[in-house]
Amino acid sequence: MQNQIGWGLAFLSLCYLGRPAAAAPLPHTFTADMTRQIDAIANGQVRADTTPGLAIGVIEDGRIVFAHGYGLRDAAQKLPAGAGTQFYIGQITRQFTAAAVLLLAQDKQLSLDDKISKYIPELTISPNVTITELLQQTSGLPELDKAPGINPDPTTPIKPADLLKALDQLQPAADPGAKFSDNNLNYYLAGLIIERVSTLPLSDYLAKHIFEPLVMNQTFYAGDQGISNAHAIGYTGSPHHLHPARAYDPSRMLGSEGLVSTVYDLAKWDIALPILLNIDSVRTMFTPSTPSSAAPYGMGWTIDQRSGHRYVWQNGRIAGYHAMNAALPDDHIAVIVLTNTDDFNGPTVQPEALAAQILDVVAPPTAAHVGNAIAARAKDWLARLTLDDIDRTQLTPAFSTYLTDELVAKTNLRSLGKLISLTPVASYAANGDEVYEFLAQFEKITYHYKMSISTSGKIDSLVFVP
Repeated sequence: MQNQIGWGLAFLSLCYLGRPAAAAPLPHTFTADMTRQIDAIANGQVRADTTPGLAIGVIEDGRIVFAHGYGLRDAAQKLPAGAGTQFYIGQITRQFTAAAVLLLAQDKQLSLDDKISKYIPELTISPNVTITELLQQTSGLPELDKAPGINPDPTTPIKPADLLKALDQLQPAADPGAKFSDNNLNYYLAGLIIERVSTLPLSDYLAKHIFEPLVMNQTFYAGDQGISNAHAIGYTGSPHHLHPARAYDPSRMLGSEGLVSTVYDLAKWDIALPILLNIDSVRTMFTPSTPSSAAPYGMGWTIDQRSGHRYVWQNGRIAGYHAMNAALPDDHIAVIVLTNTDDFNGPTVQPEALAAQILDVVAPPTAAHVGNAIAARAKDWLARLTLDDIDRTQLTPAFSTYLTDELVAKTNLRSLGKLISLTPVASYAANGDEVYEFLAQFEKITYHYKMSISTSGKIDSLVFVP
C-alpha cells in the first residue's frame, strides 16, 4: 500500500535482476535528435543558473551512448565541466556499500542474517537488528544526527566510538523489520561492519574489490588521495545566488554518502554489476523489503515502476552536490545525472527530474488503454487537488490520514497551470493495489501521475513524479 502525494524524488545493471519485466521491452536506438533534446534540457538548467555545472550519461544495451558536461565545474575560475569531471555522488554511495557487504557474504565472511551486535557489540539499543535490515533500511534505529552530545554540524568530525556511545542513550524508532526509514545511520553502520570483518578501511576495501576490478579509476572516498584538484566545486544557495558550500567531514559519511565519481565510472558500475556479484547476490540486492513505502526499497536501490516498466534508482544529495542514477533495467537503458549544487537553500536543479525527462526522450512512454471511468476518476482527482476539494469517502483510511489538508496545500497543483492533456500510459498491480499511470501535461510541465486503487475500490495513493 502506498501513501503519498507530492513531488516524488524521483536506476542498474542492465540485465536479469531476478523477476520478469512488467511490460515488453521498449524498442530504442539512440539518435542525433535525442542528443539535441538532452542538450536543450541541460543547457536550459545552466542558463537558468540552477546549477553552475552538470554532467549527463546515457547507457543503452550495455554501452555508454551519450556523455557530456555542461556549464562550469568551478564558477570562480570559469573552468568547464566535462563527462570526466569528478562529482560527489551522495547517497548513491549506498549501492557500493551494499555490494561490498554482499561480496563478504559470497566469501562466507558474514551472513546477511547475522545480528549487527555480532560485529558492533557496543551498540546495545537494538540487539536483534540484522545486516539485511540495515541494508534494506528497516532497522528501526534512530537517526544519526539525533545522537545526544554529538555535534549535528556535518562539517565537523565524529569518532565511531563516541557516536555509538551516544546512540546507546536513545530508544529505537521502530521494531526491526517493521518500517522503512531513509536513515544514513544504517549505511554508516554497514560501512563499519565492512571495516571490522575485512580488517581494511572501507575506502581500501571498495578500491580493492570494486573500483579496481571494474577499472573505476576516477572513483574515490572522501578524504582519500586520488580526488583530482579538477573535481567539481560544490555550491549552495538559490538560482543566481549560488556560493561555495562547506564540505561535509569524511568521518560523517562512512558507508552512506562519501564517494566521488564520474559519469564514465558510474556507467561502468551500471553495466558491470552482475559481473561483480553472483546471480543470487544481484537478486537479493533488488528484492524489496516487505514494509510498504512510497516505493519499495532493495539494498541501495529503490525498486519502482515507470510507464509499466521496472524503474530502479538512487539519488544522492549532500552539501554542494546532487546526483541521480536511474534505469529501466528490462529495457537496457540507464541515465546518470551529476550536478555541483544542492537544493538545501533554494529551488535549484533537480537531477531526479532531469533523469526522468531524459528517460522520456530515450524511451518515450506509449499510450495504453484505460477504461473511461478510471480516466474520468483520475481527472476528477486532479481537479479536486487543485481546488483543495478532498472527498475523503473515496480514500482508504490510511491514505486519508496521510493526505492532510496541509499536505494538499503544500503540493500546490495550481502552480502548474491549466491541465492540457491526460494520457494513460500503463496499468499494473503493485502492493495489492491496481495502479493507473498517466502523463499529465500542464501548461508549465509534464508529470507522471499515478493513482492506486485498493481492492475495496477506494484510492490508496496519488503520486506525482517528473
